[in-house]
Formats: sequence, structure tokens, C-alpha cells
Amino acid sequence: MKKFAEVLKTLGEENRLRIFKLLQERPAYVCEIAAVLGLSMGTVSSHLSRLKYLGIVKDEKEGIKIKYSLLEPTEPEIKAFIRFLKEIGEDWETIKKDRESLKRVKPEDVCKKLKTEQF
Repeated sequence: MKKFAEVLKTLGEENRLRIFKLLQERPAYVCEIAAVLGLSMGTVSSHLSRLKYLGIVKDEKEGIKIKYSLLEPTEPEIKAFIRFLKEIGEDWETIKKDRESLKRVKPEDVCKKLKTEQF
């Protein structure tokens, strides 16, 4: 029950929910998510670390970059909640805009641009 409450609390934060919905669309790099949401890469990394800790996302190293994707939870209650989250919000304006932005984002461009702006 404690972990389920933690998942609810974590995904109750708007930016983490937006990240979840983006990753539902396709795997993405931190820089892509940061560009779409208008957040710093550090902030996005922090949110992703929290989601990874709870077993909601996984990461895969690709050279020096890390790509994040959704992970299928093993606990039945969390699995049911994640399934519910995947089904809602498809008509939310923010989610629609985020997904459209993600389609336009080119990782090689935004990653380089964000890295030079933030360091």
C-alpha cells in the first residue's frame, strides 16, 4: 500500500504526469523532454529519477545519452493504475500540445542547443 501511495503522489505532480504521457507516445531523451516541457534538463532528470525509482520508467544508455521509456510495473495495483493513466488525458489540451511538440523535436538539435544554453 505504501508504494501505491507513493506512485499516486509522484504522478500527481503535473510535470511528472506530462513526462509519463510523453513517454507513452515514445521513448525520449532528457533533452527532448526538457525542450517540450520548457524545463531545465536538471529538473527533467530529477523527475525521471523519481519515476525510475518507483519502477515506472527505465533508462537505456546510448553512447553518452540516456533514453527513457515506460516500464510495465509488476505490482497488480500499480499496473492497474498505470493502465488507467494511459487511457485518460488523450483529449487534454496540454497533452495534445506536448505530443505535437515531441513530434517536431529533433534530439540532435535540441540536445546540443540545451546543453550549450545550460552550461
